This record gives sequence, structure tokens and C-alpha cells, in this order.
Amino acid sequence: MSLILIAEDEEALLEVFSEVLEDLGHRVVRASNGEEALMLARTEPPDLVISDHMMPRRTGMQLFYAMRSEPALAHVPFVLLSAARPTGREEAETFLAKPVDLATFEKTVSAALARHDRTIPDTPPPSRDSATSLGAAREEMLNWVAHELKTPLSSARLNVQLLLRKLLKRGAPEDEQRSAESVMRQLDQMNGLVTSILDASRLVDGKLELQRVPAPLVPFLQEVIQDWAEAQPEVTFRLEAQEPPEQVFFDAERTRQILNNLLSNAVKYRGASREVDIRTALDPGAVLIHVRDKGVGIPAASLPHVFDRFRRADSQQGRGHGLGLFIASSLARLHGGSLAARSQMGEGSTFTLRLPLRS
Repeated sequence: MSLILIAEDEEALLEVFSEVLEDLGHRVVRASNGEEALMLARTEPPDLVISDHMMPRRTGMQLFYAMRSEPALAHVPFVLLSAARPTGREEAETFLAKPVDLATFEKTVSAALARHDRTIPDTPPPSRDSATSLGAAREEMLNWVAHELKTPLSSARLNVQLLLRKLLKRGAPEDEQRSAESVMRQLDQMNGLVTSILDASRLVDGKLELQRVPAPLVPFLQEVIQDWAEAQPEVTFRLEAQEPPEQVFFDAERTRQILNNLLSNAVKYRGASREVDIRTALDPGAVLIHVRDKGVGIPAASLPHVFDRFRRADSQQGRGHGLGLFIASSLARLHGGSLAARSQMGEGSTFTLRLPLRS
């Protein structure tokens, strides 16, 4: 049995995390702010710390740096939770974005405990000299919005996951399970909307950075398509791809975000067709990824504006929030590439992502 310290200022989340960890057989110590967490860690060094970032008296990152500066606590694994993306988060054992998935949370805890002896170097806290700048103030506001909206979403989602487990365990009627699953889908949609708003704001402000590395493209595309095939068994996803002669430099997480948006639209607007085609082709110095549906199409007057913020084609009114394609196009440009669209009413649409072959 391991001793786990949880620091979280939201009582509902603190309760859920504690219940999950105690069910796994661990002993849990709770703190509602960073200063209290540090005091408890000094009193009895834990085997693992799980901490929210935006807390009173000490943020999660300030707690992390304080622990790393004390020999008795310097090597305690640290899992950081946040709806924002605080500076220095990569120094923690693991960073989990809110809302947190229950299975991911459990796996992360097990993995962190297994690496209990890992040495993490002491790192000074980041300077706050830039906090008075307009850019820093806006970023702070975005972090506040992320925290205030995603924290209750995270709590609600974890509670629904626990409810689903209990319903399945006691063999509850299918209509009860369907109701819980419906709530889960609505929470995921709300989280997607909040994430899109935050991403769009950071893209406009130039605050979103990519982690581009050279990687094989075809296995990545196969993984993305496999996920969609499992989630949408009624749709046939056909992938025709071959590896480019040079490795592509891309941010896997953000490229997946682009493709997920294109595939989501292809599924939504495919009409009576059950097919979505994904194909790669070479272009001078780049690789092209075509995503094609055979659905309703986009009106010619709307086509030049599909990548604008908060714009939806006339045939798509009431579906989506008008940010997905803006974000996808902006992420493509951050890669040094582009996103283009072709469409004809009644015959479907093709979106083409262009990614450079070299950094």
C-alpha cells in the first residue's frame, strides 16, 4: 500500500480522486491548497504527489519546485493536473490535462509509483517578471478560464465514469446505462468546445507552440484511422498511403487534432454515403493528405470562408461551433504547411492537408 498525497482545491474532485485511489488499495492524504500540501509532505513524505496547478497559497508548479528543493522530497514522483498548460509542466513525472479520464488516471498513478526511484533534478521556479505584460495577462486569463470551466467538467466526467462502472457491476437496465453514456457524450462535447475556444485564442495570440519531430507518417495515419473505424463502425474508412521518401516533421498531437476535425466533418456531412477516403500524395518538398467524403457538399459562396472563425457553411448551420476548421488551418500553417478545401454540392468535399517534409 502506497501513501499518496492529493492537492486539489475543488472539493468534488478531491473526493473523486480519493475514492478512486482508495479503491486501488492506497492510503490517501488530502490537501486543499499548495501550502497545506507542502506541510503534509514534510510531515510524512508520500510515495506520490498528485496536484492540481491552479490552487490558492501555492500553485501546483510552485509546490513542485518547493519539493524539489528539499532533499527528503526531491525524488517523490509528481503528477500535475491542470486545464491550463503551465510553464515547466514537462518537468513533472507526468502532466494530465483536465478533464481527466478515469482509466488514464489509474494507469498514470500505477506507472508513477513503479518509477518511484526516478531522480528529478532541482529546477528553479520560472521568473514572473513578464506577468505585467499584456500577453502574460491574457495568458493568465486563458488559464483562469480553462481552470474555472474544465475543473467542474473533469469532476462531472469522473463521477459519470464511476456511475457507469457501478451500473455495469450491478447489471442495471440498459436505459439507465444509455442515459449515463449520453451524459458522458454531452460532457465531452462541452469539453471540446472549451478546448476549441482556448486553442483559437492562443493561436490568434501566437501562444501555441508545436513540438515537431521527424516520424513515420503511415503508421501514424493508420493509428488515427483505426481509432475512427472503431468509434464509427457504420462508416468505411479507406486509407491509401505510402511513406514519403523523407521523414515528415510534425507535431503528432496537433496533426491528430487537424485530422480528427477533418474526419469528424467527413462523417457528419457524408449524407447517405458510408465511405470516407484518406489518401496521401507527394508534392515538391511536402506530403499531401486528402480527406474526402461523398456527402452533401459546401455551397460555392461559403467555400472561401470555411476556415474563418465562427463561420459555418449554409448547409452546416446548427452543427458545430465554427472553430474547428479555423483551428485546423492555423495548426497547418504553424507546421509550415496549409489546409485547402474543394467541394461541389451533392458530390462531397475534399480537404487537403499539406505538411513539409523537412523542418
